[in-house]
Amino acid sequence: MEILLLRTALAPSLVLLVSVVARRSGPRRGGLLLGAPTTSGPFLALMWLDGGSAAAARAAHGNVAAQLVVVSFCLAYGRFAPALRPSRTLTAALACAAGAGLAAAVCPNVWLTAALALAVIFAGLRSWPAPTHADRPPDRARSWEIPVRMAVSATTVLFAVNAADALGSFTGGILAALPVLLAVMAPSTHHSTGANAAAAMMRGALTVAPGTIAFLLALYMAFAAASTRN
Repeated sequence: MEILLLRTALAPSLVLLVSVVARRSGPRRGGLLLGAPTTSGPFLALMWLDGGSAAAARAAHGNVAAQLVVVSFCLAYGRFAPALRPSRTLTAALACAAGAGLAAAVCPNVWLTAALALAVIFAGLRSWPAPTHADRPPDRARSWEIPVRMAVSATTVLFAVNAADALGSFTGGILAALPVLLAVMAPSTHHSTGANAAAAMMRGALTVAPGTIAFLLALYMAFAAASTRN
């Protein structure tokens, strides 16, 4: 119950924070917040308290596997955004993320999964295209827009956490770290501000992803070591 309440509360809170930061400081800084392990850390801590070190290690492995999905989504959305409408860009990015998710799910080695994610990050940042045109100023925020983003993110996370309870800690770790908030914020930013702003947000998330992966690997090693001592 604590995990459910925490994840459900953190997701809309982070959407609100990112929306404010992106509007005041630019979409790239909003992307940095989206890519940071702001929800994975508390999720793993509660998994450890609830299920012990072994379950937390499996969940951390799932979190690392999900980072391959996250970075694939960011790279695909950033690349397709200048050429496609928000809805089509989101569809294409989700398709790429789904393919990455299949690869991550069948990869048994956490280090190999992390290496694949880092390779995607390195290749994506090295070849990231320059903006093709100037974006328009941000549209005036509608009164319902941010509450709807928050509600969508909370509903999606609620579903993921409930599914995690039934499918085990590894799958739960994957579901808990899926790019739900990115999938909410990217098309919204794309629609309201333009393709370059959405791409900048995705690049921000991609830039901070290596630190997130290192953080999750450190937790995985700590939980795995603790489980062998018990």
